[in-house]
Amino acid sequence: MTKPSLRRMIPPSVPNGVDACMHGGFFSMNYQVFCPVKKCGMALGLLFALLVVAGCEGGKEEAAPAAQGLPEFQPAIGGPASRIETLKSRLFDEPENDMLLSALGDAYFEAKRFQEAIPVYEKAVAINPQNYDALNDLGLCYFYTRNEVAALEALDKAVAVNPDYKYAWLSKGFVLVSIGRFQDAEAPLRRAKELDPNGNIGAEAEKFLQKIEQHKATRPPAG
Repeated sequence: MTKPSLRRMIPPSVPNGVDACMHGGFFSMNYQVFCPVKKCGMALGLLFALLVVAGCEGGKEEAAPAAQGLPEFQPAIGGPASRIETLKSRLFDEPENDMLLSALGDAYFEAKRFQEAIPVYEKAVAINPQNYDALNDLGLCYFYTRNEVAALEALDKAVAVNPDYKYAWLSKGFVLVSIGRFQDAEAPLRRAKELDPNGNIGAEAEKFLQKIEQHKATRPPAG
């Protein structure tokens, strides 16, 4: 089943008080979350998000474009709470099904219940270490719960499993930019752009790269 392009708004209070300007950077992260819509076989639901980036000196906010629709598995009922209960019921009979676990993690993610999503995604990748999509989602959940080190470790694992997974490269660049590591962010962002030169992922990566270049141009000379 293919669904239409989708982005889900996450209130700016998630995570509370996180602002890339705190790290000496030039971005003010008014989350929402970056996250393109996900794909992985038959069972990974949605990765929800929107990234709004503004200059620290009051630049114009720009919403990232909607991602392309991708195959997904999702119970055809209600909102996140209904899906959570349905997936829990299915997992009672199939507790080692990493795809169902990933879908449950997605439902928690949609509900902004990031702490609850983490152990679910962790179990999914413990069962199937090759589940690079769940690793990407796990990394983002770590980030939204203020564990940047674990976030980057999970994202590094995702791109190690699948070096062509553009979503994880963009996620890594997003995390690095948001913690002020602009130079380190350039390589993953360029890789995301290389993998999707004419698509939404490439366009989002290019926006970050342009902001990094603007930052370089406005920095005072060293020394």
